[in-house]
Amino acid sequence: MQQPRVETDAIGAGEGPQPAMPWSAWVTRQSWVRWSMCHVPRSWIQWWTTSGWRQPLRRVLWGLEGILYLLLALTLCHALFTTGSHLLSSLWSVVAAAWRHLLPAILLLVLSALPALLFTISFLLLFSTLLSLVGLLASMSHPGHAQDLD
Repeated sequence: MQQPRVETDAIGAGEGPQPAMPWSAWVTRQSWVRWSMCHVPRSWIQWWTTSGWRQPLRRVLWGLEGILYLLLALTLCHALFTTGSHLLSSLWSVVAAAWRHLLPAILLLVLSALPALLFTISFLLLFSTLLSLVGLLASMSHPGHAQDLD
């Protein structure tokens, strides 16, 4: 006596290929669906099967998503602001210490540069005076080019 051959799947295990079954048949096979059909009022089932509730729910979910994105943006701004303020407050002491050490150095540099600046200014004044004298002498040596100032 020969036993009926059981088909197996690709790896050789199981009960073989199952017949194609729509998901609705699987849902109706479940006992909780049968229980809910008996105990849930018909108006609720009718409401659930209609598509009128899906659009308002979608709008509510989009609103919640927008609120969550807004909260995320506010949280990021708060984190950046507090981190930035902590960085600035810690940098302020560095700037104050640098300024305390740099101010005397800058003053010393300016004071040490003053003699050179004074020398440069006096040299430029002397040079411009000499150029003016040379121009005056050159104009006086050519009487036709001299202007009468009277």
